[in-house]
Amino acid sequence: MKLRIIMADPAGNRTAIVRTPVPADQRAQIAAEILKIRGLRAEQVGFETSPVMGGAGRLDMMGGEFCGNAARSYGYLLWKEIQEKQEGKQETHGETAGNIMIEISGSPHPLNVFCDLVQGSSYAQMPMPTAIEYSPDGYPLVVSEGITHMILEDMEPDQDLIRRLVDSCGQKWDAFGIMFLKGEELIPVVYVAAAGSLVYESSCGSGSLAAAWYQERKVARDGLSSYSFQEPGGTIRVDLLREKDGRVSGRMGGALFLEKETEIEL
Repeated sequence: MKLRIIMADPAGNRTAIVRTPVPADQRAQIAAEILKIRGLRAEQVGFETSPVMGGAGRLDMMGGEFCGNAARSYGYLLWKEIQEKQEGKQETHGETAGNIMIEISGSPHPLNVFCDLVQGSSYAQMPMPTAIEYSPDGYPLVVSEGITHMILEDMEPDQDLIRRLVDSCGQKWDAFGIMFLKGEELIPVVYVAAAGSLVYESSCGSGSLAAAWYQERKVARDGLSSYSFQEPGGTIRVDLLREKDGRVSGRMGGALFLEKETEIEL
């Protein structure tokens, strides 16, 4: 099978965007093969599919999970292509910055992605956590649509601990993240059940949002709160807005880089 792909690099969380249609029942297997290609250095795989909720496009992740970095990467890709088409028309010019609505697995509604082609950055509106639970060991679990993140503060990554937590907690959700948080430093580890993948990610958008949301709950003050996390592959910024009625909305993003489309054969 020949596949057209574009590699996106949002703060090191390299994402393979597969543009060739792939049947749903083959995606996990194909994603596993793509992750094995050393030259791509992919940490995750998303498959471009037809939108079903009116978005400009749709991306389904390899295990049906939600991924914030993939969402903002895909939005940036579509925005860039739309502006390039506009620039190809003599009477119009593309916009350097603007918003686009995209769909992604794990989100029940389209998400807005703000893109800035000059800055090489994008910020995705994020589905907000729905609850906080606690593991049998007492670790906080930030539950969101499509992925749940455990927040471990002031702890170092430990392979035995990670495997134990995946075995005890990771099977309950489409995707399970373990966020090792120490001040502004964040080391993300993500397990995707359908793909059977356990990855020390260079950055994690949804995990960054979960960590910020967990910290913001301790203060719970009205207005805008901003968090910057230094992750292995770069910096992720999270902006949270708490309304006077207690509702919280958020966006996540930062710099990213798109490589040229290439074709691989599996």
